[in-house]
Amino acid sequence: MGKKSRDNIICPYTKQFQSLIVCAASCDKKCVKYKEKITFDILNRYVEKHPNYRIIGELMVTKKTDVKEKKFWVIKEDNTFVEVSEKEIMENPKEYLGKQIWEKPPYRYEVVISLKRIKA
Repeated sequence: MGKKSRDNIICPYTKQFQSLIVCAASCDKKCVKYKEKITFDILNRYVEKHPNYRIIGELMVTKKTDVKEKKFWVIKEDNTFVEVSEKEIMENPKEYLGKQIWEKPPYRYEVVISLKRIKA
């Protein structure tokens, strides 16, 4: 038996043995195996040899945040924010008058890299 290539995986969705490069160029799901195996260095080496591809970033949802109680972000003077509950704002409205208040997003995201073919 030959040496096992570290650039190949068995896709958990298609159950097929495939190259990480094929996965990086065509996978829509970006599973845990993808995130474990695909690195910027691997894709960068591929792009250096194949200039008709480029590395792109995609925003992927990692998890939905806790929505038991509605949370808001109140922007402070130093452009940082403090997370407060809706109840806290309703009970102390004077403290929040004239401040920027944003609803906390329901999802947390991460950037995942992949390959995109450049159209000529």
